[in-house]
Amino acid sequence: MAIAGLNVMEMLRDQLKLKQLEIDALLEITKAINSNKSASSLFELFHRTLKDQIGVENMLLFSKNGNDWEPVLGNKFISELNPGLVYTLLKYNKLTDLSELNGKLPDYLKQYDILIPVFHKDNPLAYLLMSNPKVESYEPLEDKIKFAQTVTNIITVAIENKRLFKKESETLAFQKELEVAAQVQNMLIPHNLPINDKLQMDAIYLPHQNIGGDYYDYMPLSEDEFFFCIADISGKGIAAALLMANFQAQIRELTKRNPTTIEEYMQELNKAVLMSTKGEKFITLFLGKYNRKNRILKYVNSGHNPPILVNSHGYKFLDKGTTILGMFDELPSIKMGQIPIIENTAIICFTDGLTDVVNEKNQVFPLEALISLVEDNYKGDVVTLNKKIIDEIMRFKGEDGEVSDDITVLSVKIMEGKKI
Repeated sequence: MAIAGLNVMEMLRDQLKLKQLEIDALLEITKAINSNKSASSLFELFHRTLKDQIGVENMLLFSKNGNDWEPVLGNKFISELNPGLVYTLLKYNKLTDLSELNGKLPDYLKQYDILIPVFHKDNPLAYLLMSNPKVESYEPLEDKIKFAQTVTNIITVAIENKRLFKKESETLAFQKELEVAAQVQNMLIPHNLPINDKLQMDAIYLPHQNIGGDYYDYMPLSEDEFFFCIADISGKGIAAALLMANFQAQIRELTKRNPTTIEEYMQELNKAVLMSTKGEKFITLFLGKYNRKNRILKYVNSGHNPPILVNSHGYKFLDKGTTILGMFDELPSIKMGQIPIIENTAIICFTDGLTDVVNEKNQVFPLEALISLVEDNYKGDVVTLNKKIIDEIMRFKGEDGEVSDDITVLSVKIMEGKKI
């Protein structure tokens, strides 16, 4: 009896010692996580813990990274892994004895006895395949498997949290870059447009993603002449914004050189755009040139939404011109528009984001509605006119509609002109 009692005491002491070693191992893992150790360090610690603490000789751990699965332990088998293996395991959402798969696993995976899945709610994060832990006579196998399950859950959740934190940090850094880019772009757009008793100009720029590819400008040539323009760069986001900034530099540099004719101006501008974009991006442009002495508006429309010119004679579209910039080595033909300007003429320039707005019934904002609004309000100041245009667009869109592109409106009102 005394000998039997002594054996029981020894067994209890050994079990207590093993439990203490497991607790120490969990503390080491916790410290490593709190110390923000790298994922590779945590996986190495995970491997060492299962091997040294509970005698797992073979293990293979799959971890989810975004939409992809990758083996993070068991490197010697990586080249042999069947891409469909994980998807075979996906149907298992609890600890499983692999003998239940009845030979469904390939031969090189028969060294594994247990499958431990890790889920967050209904989403799988990891799968561990491992051989049975080594067990002494007094050690319950279930306890060792539960320990392996606990360690797998802790490590997997820690790695997932690191991944989510990194993704959030990258998102915040990207948002910061976007904010800086938006500030730079805002500096490039003219804000001091002329407002006087002879000429009024106002613009509204609503980028879809903080920054965008729409562009407008006003460039005085002399006391009697000025250019104004609106453009739309293909694409969205930072790439379009960078191209827009480059285009602004090109158009202003070309304006300083003051080519002899608008036709020459457009050919030079097309070459500059093609050189910058290598034919991969395109720009639509409306360019107007007004002369106060002869009161003539000359313009070229390069594939842009035709601006609406409205006065007491009615309205017309400014659609004469040429094709999109950056598409051909040389613009095939250029037809310059020329219009005598009478008193109180308004020119409403806009990008296609304005007329691409969709309401909750999947209807596109009708151009006829824009024309009607302009005809009813062009006699007032352009600031009020632009505000009414945007208000009408937002009213049409409603709460459930969609704005899928940048919206820019540039309105020009010329009070002086040929007498009616």
